[in-house]
Amino acid sequence: MSAAGVAIAPGRAPSWWLPGRAVADRARARAASDRHPARSAMTQPAADEAIEDEAALVGRVLAGEGDAYRVLVDRYQLRAFFVARGMLGNDEDARDAAQEAFVRAYRSLDRFDTRMRFYTWLYQIVVNLCIDQLRRQQKRRAASLDAVAEVGVRGQDSGRLEEEELRARVQQVLDELPPKYKAVMVLSDLEGIGAKEIAHMTGTTHATVRWRHHRARKLFRDAWERLFGKGNHVVR
Repeated sequence: MSAAGVAIAPGRAPSWWLPGRAVADRARARAASDRHPARSAMTQPAADEAIEDEAALVGRVLAGEGDAYRVLVDRYQLRAFFVARGMLGNDEDARDAAQEAFVRAYRSLDRFDTRMRFYTWLYQIVVNLCIDQLRRQQKRRAASLDAVAEVGVRGQDSGRLEEEELRARVQQVLDELPPKYKAVMVLSDLEGIGAKEIAHMTGTTHATVRWRHHRARKLFRDAWERLFGKGNHVVR
């Protein structure tokens, strides 16, 4: 039984989760419409209101209103999917990881600290799941990326590379990074999340996140030059 008293059968998608392709389809539509503006820029009053709202939703779920969890899923489902895809490189694995993260969060909801944002806790679960999967993989996967092509792009000549090729190259280079550096780069450059929040998500310090981000960008540049030659960097 879950913390809310609702059983979730192993291997089955909960009723509040979008089926299969619907997650990826909505993600592509959203990427085409807003191209992932930074989402961490929120005033303190707005952030406080969000925390209170989420605490109330969690309280309702724990009180037995299982459907209240759908509100949190709708709010963060695509963002969790994008983070997972940025790390894992394909829709199917990202969908599975995001779904598993929501299931784990649901089952552990009684341990959620209502003084923090729900997505901070959720992203920590997503990132840990992705890192575990990356460490288990024996072969790296290459896949086109619909959203991560934005990672740190600065001053590139858009006429020199077709968009599809650029995205594929970014993913190929991103896959060269060790998981802990890849996680920080995806969260920071793709999701626009600040170093302090990433520190909470990854269980590290603010200084560690900043150092890992700096290191990740250097590793990215080095890998790009090794694979594609010097010049025309996508990360400055």
